[in-house]
Amino acid sequence: MALAGQVAIVTGGASGLGLSVVKKLVENHTSVAIVDLSREEGMQQESFLRDRGYDVKFFSADVTKQEIAKQTVTDIVNYFGKVNMLVNSAGVIRRTAASALPGEELDWILSTNLQGTVHMCQAVYPYMADSGCGSIVNFASMLAHYGSKNLLSYAASKGGIVQITKCLAVEWADHGIRVNAISPGYIETALAKGATQDPQFRERILSRTPQNRFGKPEEIAKVVKFLLSDEASFITGVILPVDGGLLAGDPSLYPPVTQIQYS
Repeated sequence: MALAGQVAIVTGGASGLGLSVVKKLVENHTSVAIVDLSREEGMQQESFLRDRGYDVKFFSADVTKQEIAKQTVTDIVNYFGKVNMLVNSAGVIRRTAASALPGEELDWILSTNLQGTVHMCQAVYPYMADSGCGSIVNFASMLAHYGSKNLLSYAASKGGIVQITKCLAVEWADHGIRVNAISPGYIETALAKGATQDPQFRERILSRTPQNRFGKPEEIAKVVKFLLSDEASFITGVILPVDGGLLAGDPSLYPPVTQIQYS
């Protein structure tokens, strides 16, 4: 699947990492439907990108609702004529102690991060299956792979995305649909600035990251572009960390060097 001339949907595409993916795709001559709850941001990005000659259209939608997700994809296909690729980057996070986690907060995070991803995958499925090809990239997280304080709901939602990615990759392979996910590490974005610019937090994370730096949104977008393209034609069901080596191991944890004794 060459990116030029194809149609991609990017949820959460009005800001953050989703917007970085949108920009990377349109630079490669892909038509992009930006799906987001924020009408103001979405319209601003549509206007900005269209003024630069890119083929984009904003669709305001709450993807936590299955019927809304389905209707939104129908509207996108009616507008662009087809859909070839889907990137599920829409997500929310809130930090709450597990013992005090309200049920409504758990419902909100699971419905946005996990159910929204499932709903959009279901919505694009008939169009991709009919065409005999398609590529989907979901956004998991490092929290899909290890635990953390105060992030039970977020980690549960991202762990679920790992499993739905694998299940859909297996179930839809016969229809030529590839389904993969990425697990971003700590990325320098406006939303993450409060954490990444805190001196103590920054020092802790960088000391655990083999590459000793935070990632850039562009680096996430490049990986998503690769997984969507035919360059990744034999890759499906993969959960790819993009984290500077954080999940590979902690470089500060190693035994002391001792003198080796030979007899």
